[in-house]
Amino acid sequence: MIGERRARYAGYGTRELFVDGRGPKLVLVHGFGHPADCWRPVLQRCERAGQSAVALDLPGFGAADALAPGLLVPQLVCFLGAAVRHHAGSGSVVLAGNSLGAVTAVQLLDTVPGVPVGGLVALDMAGAHWAPLVRAVARGNWPLLRMLSAIPAPSRWRVRVADVFAGMVLYGDRRALDRELVRHLSSQIGNVRSTNSLIEVGILVKKEVESLPLPTWIDCPTVIVHGDKDRLVAPATSWELHAAIPDSRLLILAGVGHCPHLDTPDTVTALALDLVAAAGRSETA
Repeated sequence: MIGERRARYAGYGTRELFVDGRGPKLVLVHGFGHPADCWRPVLQRCERAGQSAVALDLPGFGAADALAPGLLVPQLVCFLGAAVRHHAGSGSVVLAGNSLGAVTAVQLLDTVPGVPVGGLVALDMAGAHWAPLVRAVARGNWPLLRMLSAIPAPSRWRVRVADVFAGMVLYGDRRALDRELVRHLSSQIGNVRSTNSLIEVGILVKKEVESLPLPTWIDCPTVIVHGDKDRLVAPATSWELHAAIPDSRLLILAGVGHCPHLDTPDTVTALALDLVAAAGRSETA
């Protein structure tokens, strides 16, 4: 059973979803506009495997506290660093991050020395290379979002359009689509104000992420994953990350979209558990 609790890291209140089990713990970090719930498929598989895991609401998303004015990524890095130290205890954790969550994990490992992380799974990390959809939204000429913003709320049509948009951008294979989960994620664009606010913050995050340098100091075992049906981030970003991290492994998954943990949670869980097992062996060596 997936548990839920409140926690506080680096001064930010947040919500955690967790399953108990063996360690090192797997810490799951969502992307832009998501809550921790997007990791439920992976948490369910961790529970079946007896693996300890936790998914966090990042500040500014889900049920976490708002971010302060100013640059966003440094705040997320500070938050994640505090959460990692808490969950590592006297050992280490394995990090898995998607999109903005992957950016946060990479920046933490590259800029903060001594963080107790024994492995990293970076899923479709946001960066300098974007798919046409993101470039269109940034220019303000994406018609589906404009239509969504124009529909009066509340409206069953708004809900339907939001669900279609969320399913399209998150999944590569609609046969894998979880309608209940999509509805939960799409609820954040359920009215005009939230839709426009999400777009505005997203444009700021895009500019900030584009300015970040590639990492130079990551030396933990790293697996980089990118879906070839990602409609938000171009695979070139993951290729550059792979080139920047010595001995990293890169997997391009056919038919998978921007969130491999939704399209193919079995694969993502297996990759993470391999790193967890290796981290556990290192701790006992």
